[in-house]
Amino acid sequence: MKGSDDAIELLISEPSQELAQQLVNMLRNAGLVIHPTIAGNEKELLEALPRSALDLILCDADVDADGFLGCIGHCLQQRPDIPVVILYSEQDPEVLLQALRNGARDVVSKEDPEHLALVVQREFADLRTRRALRQAEERLRETEARCTALMDHSRDAIAYIHEGMHVRANAVYLEMFGFPDMEEIEGLPILDMIAADDLDRFKRFLRSPDASQGELEIRCRSSQGTTFDARIEFSPASIDGEACTQIIIRSRGGDSELEEKLQQVSSQDSLTGLSNRHHFMQQLQESMRENGETGAGLTLLYLSIDHFHQLRSRIGLAAADLLLREFADTFLPALAEGDLPARFGDHAFAILTRGDTTQGRALAGRILQQIGEHLFQIENHMLQPVCSVGIATRDDDIGSAQELVNAAYQACESVAADGSDRIASYRPEEMTPAFGEQRDEARISTIVDQAISGEGPRVLYQPVVSLEGDSRELYAVLSRLLDDSGDELLPDEFIPVAEQGGKMGELDRLVIRHAMAEAVRQRSEGRKVCFFLPLSEASLKDDQLLLWVCDRLRELNARGAWFVFSMTEEMVRDNMEQARRLTEGLKKIKCQIAVDRYGMVENPENLLKHIPVDYVRFDPSFASNLTSKHTRQEELSEMNQTVQKLGVRSIVTGVEDANTLAVLWTVGVNYIQGYFLQEPSEQISYDFSAT
Repeated sequence: MKGSDDAIELLISEPSQELAQQLVNMLRNAGLVIHPTIAGNEKELLEALPRSALDLILCDADVDADGFLGCIGHCLQQRPDIPVVILYSEQDPEVLLQALRNGARDVVSKEDPEHLALVVQREFADLRTRRALRQAEERLRETEARCTALMDHSRDAIAYIHEGMHVRANAVYLEMFGFPDMEEIEGLPILDMIAADDLDRFKRFLRSPDASQGELEIRCRSSQGTTFDARIEFSPASIDGEACTQIIIRSRGGDSELEEKLQQVSSQDSLTGLSNRHHFMQQLQESMRENGETGAGLTLLYLSIDHFHQLRSRIGLAAADLLLREFADTFLPALAEGDLPARFGDHAFAILTRGDTTQGRALAGRILQQIGEHLFQIENHMLQPVCSVGIATRDDDIGSAQELVNAAYQACESVAADGSDRIASYRPEEMTPAFGEQRDEARISTIVDQAISGEGPRVLYQPVVSLEGDSRELYAVLSRLLDDSGDELLPDEFIPVAEQGGKMGELDRLVIRHAMAEAVRQRSEGRKVCFFLPLSEASLKDDQLLLWVCDRLRELNARGAWFVFSMTEEMVRDNMEQARRLTEGLKKIKCQIAVDRYGMVENPENLLKHIPVDYVRFDPSFASNLTSKHTRQEELSEMNQTVQKLGVRSIVTGVEDANTLAVLWTVGVNYIQGYFLQEPSEQISYDFSAT
């Protein structure tokens, strides 16, 4: 079965409706998919030409010559790229030749249907080729414009060389070689930038196969005659359609400074200054690999502040953050050189140290002593927090980084549950379920009920940052549940249990109301926040949700335009009619719509043609190892262009490092979200102006 892309939008200029229908039937019998528009006179033709989506025009020549040539003229003037095919039986050959001279593509006898079908197929194929070429040229222009913008803002010295001469260079390149502006360097040979002693070696390199794409360590010469060492990278490029060579001279001092800053941002917890969880796990995996080769001892300590949830409720969020920061500063002096501390969770810390379990227990003792002897004065509160410490040592039964974390977490949980001691070593036969593994459903169900009847889920916010200078402060809203010891349950843990118990809709409403109230507070302080609010399938099917949202907006004096309601792609596809009704209702109150986990099915753009969507949030898997997956980059780029042409803005989630960000910049996505920018936090504090 032919798809919609194979359908031909056909305009037929024919006075006889009966004959026009015969032509349509003839083409359909030849296996073509035809969407016809029939114009019976010149007035109807003039009305149809500007408003119709056209692929081909058939024009009847068996009318008076002036009227026929006039119709041809209208078609070619208003739709010059649309092929015009003439149908005739008795028209003067000279008139037909004149129509071809004017720009008609072909002349076909009405008595030869097979010829007509072949001509229609040929012209439609040619039209699609021309359109694809124009799209490719437009993408090329957009890419060149984006590359120019990136070049202008790059910290590297970049220039383009054509036939040995400079044709373009960025400000860093000009400054490096001592030129005030581009006019001074345009047309200057690249050889003039090479120190005299290295000229012969540079010429030999240019004649070698590596010249089109390679690297060369060489001494360069500035316009003042000073020389300096440089590493030049060569790669093929084009400027205004002309083949040329791009050269990049790495600013080594600047690169190391930038890389150091990026590494610090991507690996550090913003609150405590310790390593964040992502960086800690990377270092743990590397240490375990080395440990397997050397046989050296490796021990992990998992620290959790006891009853932190109740403590935070008593002293407030801001004071709790100060407590976490001071807590980390307090135990750091107990660590030895080479130990790696990290903030691993909301109020949990992990420490990787060399040595066996005995040495790990000694370190835990020093930490508890430091904490016990320190008096925490946070704002107007005098606090004495206590913590539980779980210890696990790498052995034959623990083969991976996650297993080591699981073991230390289990040991910590056993201490918190027992209460008789604040340090415990991992003993498999006595431990509770592992960190991140499925917990007892009955226990989770109880936690869900407590959240609904109590203070509700813990609501977190993660910034969604524009790559195009959007001034709004967008945040994705996330939720967590807390167990009795204050440890977090992630959505993957509690959502299945809540859905099974029919409680997910209630959790959604608690999160939405909390976020709406926070938006009102932030807006009153002058921040232009906009929140992405996730909906579960239960909420999507809830006929009363729209009315409830309207009531909450009125109650809180909030505006619908401040919120984007998001639903997963799978959920929308499985509940298309409910999704259409809900989105249309939300649109009426000025809310926006996002599709989450987008791009995981074939032809995902079909969904966007049926639901009024403002944003798509690509599935996090697209950002995973994106820099090394060129096929995935091409796939993401193609889908991104498709959604943007439909007027939908794109967001890539799960961005974990600077290299992925660089790729996404070239792909042209509108927004990014992920731990590289900031971990989810209760505080709305991201500095969008610094991005």
